[in-house]
Amino acid sequence: MTGGEGRDIMITNERQYRISKRQLSRLREAVAAFSLEETAARVGSDVLAKAELEALRSEEEVLSEQIREYGALKSGAVTVLKAATLEELPGILIRARIAQALSQRELAKCLGVKEQQVQRYESEEYASASLRRLAQVADALRLDISEVAELKPQAPSRSSPRVQEIEWELFPVKDMYRRGWFKDIDFAGSLAAVKADRLNLAKEYVQKAMPRRQPAFLRHRARFGSEMDQYALWAWQCRVLMLARKEQPTGSYSRDSITHGWLRDLVQESRFDDGPCRAKRMLSEAGIPLVIEPHLPKTYLDGAAFLLPDGSPVIGMTLRYDRLDNFWFVLLHELIHVVRHLRKGKLEDIFDDLEAEPDDLEREADSLAGAALIPEDDWEVALARYVRTEESIRSFAEEHRIHPAIVAGRIRKEADNYVILTDLVGGGKARAQFPEVQFAQ
Repeated sequence: MTGGEGRDIMITNERQYRISKRQLSRLREAVAAFSLEETAARVGSDVLAKAELEALRSEEEVLSEQIREYGALKSGAVTVLKAATLEELPGILIRARIAQALSQRELAKCLGVKEQQVQRYESEEYASASLRRLAQVADALRLDISEVAELKPQAPSRSSPRVQEIEWELFPVKDMYRRGWFKDIDFAGSLAAVKADRLNLAKEYVQKAMPRRQPAFLRHRARFGSEMDQYALWAWQCRVLMLARKEQPTGSYSRDSITHGWLRDLVQESRFDDGPCRAKRMLSEAGIPLVIEPHLPKTYLDGAAFLLPDGSPVIGMTLRYDRLDNFWFVLLHELIHVVRHLRKGKLEDIFDDLEAEPDDLEREADSLAGAALIPEDDWEVALARYVRTEESIRSFAEEHRIHPAIVAGRIRKEADNYVILTDLVGGGKARAQFPEVQFAQ
């Protein structure tokens, strides 16, 4: 489903099929009626208007394909389902059930479980199911699985190890212990005990954080300018995912709800002294956990955007630069990734060192984040952009109901001069918003 459920997984039942068909009809009407000129006038940017149209077309394409696939499966025309990797097996099980005209309730009866359990399995693509349970499902579906395991030669690379080549001893267990992360797996031993059992602790930590999922360095996109410790990156991601699950957002995520108007409301929360906390609450209401966790050594992270197994998003931020202008730009950059770039089964993890050279995807996120913070048409004629005085900056910020730090940060970035306007970028005011987070002194 897409849109209302905020994820790009397959349609699994008739109710979702009916809802998806209605959504597709509305999307097609919206695309047909879309006016670039009117939208550009409304949002104040040609770039944002084009991005909105592209997002609608992308949603239409994805939903149309999901409906087509469900219809083909229900018709009985599909009898052979192929998986290139074991990770694709859950999708095969779901498709096989649909192709055999078996409802979720009927499969649940065969397995001796409640219908809700099968619904839960399929919504998270069997992420919590054991190997035994997967075998039981395959047997109930009378699925004849013929698998060939082929060892493919690959040049070794320390920066991108394969799953079977994971060197668990390279995890930064000392740093993880000092930060109290092993409490997540109910470990209360000493540092000596951590060193003695480092391999098992690393494995248990990763397994709890991301069961049945590939590590960060296998299906991700990263923007880095320095040599990065992939194992430290993976450990940090696991920590963020664990914290995200504990937070339990107050709302449900839908990509449709993250409109330009919503983004504008979010940015205007910046004008308050507790703006970052307000942003965290607003994201929670939109179904997006915002996790603040300082980066580990040799990761050089500013922020990241992930998908959980059910397709819902998570944003992680490190606040490695304790400034309000940095907080708001990184947050909007990752939000653009969530809405525009993350897709289940395609791109599920994006990591950002925003000082590194951007590729096309990152340039798009930079551009759209900047336009969401300050509309391009307004910035083109802004007095503050040219005179750069405190008075002009505060006047522009007040007019647009945003924090002066956002304006000062934009000027510093365009000038490529980070020693000017230091009193206006909110130095030392970002981390203080999150006293529960332990930042290095």
